[in-house]
Amino acid sequence: MHPVSDRELFELVYRRMRNLVLPNAPDFEDLVQAAAAEAWRSLPTFQGKSELGTWIYTVCYRVVSNHRRWWRRYQLRFSLGVDELVASERALPPELLDERARVERVRLLVGRMSDKYRAVVMLHDLEGFTVSEIAGIVRANELTVRSRLRDGRKQLRRLVELDPTLALGEATSG
Repeated sequence: MHPVSDRELFELVYRRMRNLVLPNAPDFEDLVQAAAAEAWRSLPTFQGKSELGTWIYTVCYRVVSNHRRWWRRYQLRFSLGVDELVASERALPPELLDERARVERVRLLVGRMSDKYRAVVMLHDLEGFTVSEIAGIVRANELTVRSRLRDGRKQLRRLVELDPTLALGEATSG
């Protein structure tokens, strides 16, 4: 394995985390920092059986999963009203949506997908990883990854169909 600088490692973590968590999420920077620290701490255990970037995805995915699990327990314990955060995601009037706004809206919808589905869809459809590579990253068998990919795509399709701004755009384009 070739030595990796702190900067290279951090940039890899940042890029990988950006695909797992929306960059404008309130906890994005904290997750990047936690994943970078974990990657740096675990780097001696990297055996080179996969690409470094793929291994970094594994670290990032584990950090995000642990954080989300912790957050759900925290919410249950203290009953915080997170619904107000979701309520702030109101659709813009269709006449104001341009292509950038449409892309941003899809990003918000992707952010509302469950973590396990979002990760698999992003890794496969946007990053181009194979099912077997994704299985290694998320530590699941290939059949599980295939079903998460199918179900994740369905979940995203439903979110897009339920979004009035995007549904309107699809009706006019098709």
